[in-house]
Amino acid sequence: MAYNKMFYWSKDDNAYITNVPALPGCMADGKTVEESLKNADIMIAEWIDFAKEIGREIPEEDFPAIESTNPTSIAVASYILDKLDAVDTWMLQKLVYYCQAWCLGIYRIPFMKEVFKDYANGPVNKKLFDTHKSRRIVRKSNYPLSHDFSESEKRHMDNVIAVYGDEDGDTLREYTHLERPWRETRGELKDGESDNKTIPDLLMMEYYHN
Repeated sequence: MAYNKMFYWSKDDNAYITNVPALPGCMADGKTVEESLKNADIMIAEWIDFAKEIGREIPEEDFPAIESTNPTSIAVASYILDKLDAVDTWMLQKLVYYCQAWCLGIYRIPFMKEVFKDYANGPVNKKLFDTHKSRRIVRKSNYPLSHDFSESEKRHMDNVIAVYGDEDGDTLREYTHLERPWRETRGELKDGESDNKTIPDLLMMEYYHN
């Protein structure tokens, strides 16, 4: 069965953690991304077998492709805030980034036709940044939900929220700092320095692909 997987490096576990957001509680770890993903496939099979044993409903598979409605970063932010109510701006930026990054990795197309820059505090969408640069916390009332997303887009955003939504902005900032797309785009820049380079879609596609 086809369920999307999302991984990140956990310093606490000293391992890559792979989550299967469609299957609550289904996750695996590994010393490498490849090992973590392979172990996640085993856990998916075991999750489904156990669900059948106890008569638990098995969630539908993830969509094989995204039906794009060409949302903006602000529209994506409004959907996230509609689900989470209020978050700090670092967290909002990173959640919107992961919607883009994981869509590139899983579906091989961008979720939004916008770019993310290699800011000192992690990937940032400038268009979204300009709407919250004077705030630390943003709420759903700041970003009214108006865009009509497709069901596959909603499922994808829900998956991102399921994996990262219980974290905070500092943690998500740390995740992105450990991942290749932001690090390689910055090159030799020191902490705190910025050159505002665009993180290439191809780099995100290669890193987050599984």
